[in-house]
Amino acid sequence: MISCAVPSDWPRPASFYSSPNWLRFVDSDGLGRAAYLAEDGAGIVAHLCPEDGHPDYRFETVLDSADDRARLLLGGRRGFCSPVVGGEHSPSALARLVAAALDAFPEVDGAWWWPYLPSEDVSRVVAAARSLTGETPGVHLVDADCVVQRIGPAEPFESGLTSKQRRTNWRREWRRFTESGLELRQVAVDEVVESGARLLQQVESKYGNEHPLDRLTASLGRQARLLNDEAVAHAVFDGPRMTGYSLAYRWGDELAVRSVGLDYASLHDAAEYAVLLLHAPVRFAQENGIGSLHLGTRSYEAKCRRGARVRGLWAVAPGTTTSRTAIEDRARPVLAELPAAEAAAFRSEIDAVQAALATGEERR
Repeated sequence: MISCAVPSDWPRPASFYSSPNWLRFVDSDGLGRAAYLAEDGAGIVAHLCPEDGHPDYRFETVLDSADDRARLLLGGRRGFCSPVVGGEHSPSALARLVAAALDAFPEVDGAWWWPYLPSEDVSRVVAAARSLTGETPGVHLVDADCVVQRIGPAEPFESGLTSKQRRTNWRREWRRFTESGLELRQVAVDEVVESGARLLQQVESKYGNEHPLDRLTASLGRQARLLNDEAVAHAVFDGPRMTGYSLAYRWGDELAVRSVGLDYASLHDAAEYAVLLLHAPVRFAQENGIGSLHLGTRSYEAKCRRGARVRGLWAVAPGTTTSRTAIEDRARPVLAELPAAEAAAFRSEIDAVQAALATGEERR
């Protein structure tokens, strides 16, 4: 039932970020300890990694808490998308897996949290926590991500965009690129390893994330080694020189775009970022019968105007308290960035999660 590495009977997850090779890649950095638990078609991954310096996976940073005691991380240590693995199962079954994970890490004294849950899984994890201890855990909105769904192979992608202006802009972007003299190619992931780290470093720096070049090179190298079978890489070339790339991973009906790198000094004002992030993956998805893209967090407006919708990402944390004010504070900057229709849909999703939590409390 429990293993320190991804077991051969790991249930097939819906998300790439819970897939066996992604989890192996995450563990390949050698940080902390992992435990994998699977039973009756359900699975949980648990990590204890107090030395993990990534602020987006540190409890006290994400939840702005002074509580820095050791706490078991459930759902996965990277990827910013950690749904429940496996089909529908009862809260008591999920609670048994959580309890077994806690038994494997007695040093946390029963403390755990599960960040980056999509909205549809929040109630399941809350119910499991209640089943385990009888107490209601705190639920916190911690981020939001973007997905493009219902990509059809027959019709032009832009025909599904919600306004004439968006459809026109999509066609204009592609035309700008094709008339720029730049070349878009699907490439082997090894080519991205050779040239991509310096491009990724520029994008990360633009968004305030400073990473040493050798660390980015090592990460891309490990991805090439462990995720080659799932990798889908595209690159933009200006003559012989790579000036941009995107690296995505195929998992079932989903293509998850993991990273985009650009040489900003070499841009031709040819929509290179949009081409790498969306146009190239969409074309690959249509040609290969893939129905959805996972585009990750940030740049919400730009992604929505090109067909994405925004989903809430939540953390469930026993020993904390749900705060409507804190949820609104997290939702407000996302809502402010979204076009009106997408803002209304995101607002509705956030309200639905809060209503479900309130209903669950009333039924106790």
